[in-house]
Amino acid sequence: TRCLNRLLWVNEEDGLALVEAGITGKTLTASLAKRGYTMGHVPDSYEFSTLGGWIATKASGMKRSQYGNIEEIVKKVNVVVAGGGAGGSEERR
Repeated sequence: TRCLNRLLWVNEEDGLALVEAGITGKTLTASLAKRGYTMGHVPDSYEFSTLGGWIATKASGMKRSQYGNIEEIVKKVNVVVAGGGAGGSEERR
């Protein structure tokens, strides 16, 4: 995908990151590694699948016993629909 495929920032204090839904697991892993972080979530097709796809399918990774499933890793989701409307989830604590 050519759009919405970036790691925008990592907060050094709490380890949270703002990531766009179209980023592939391979790109996200490399982007985090450059900053000294790991995602921990490694589904079988992580090289080709996207963060948005993982969220939509409640993807589970090989290291789920250590890091959890995607719904346990994601803190908050913001969505913009084709008509321009927007919404979001409540922030998980």
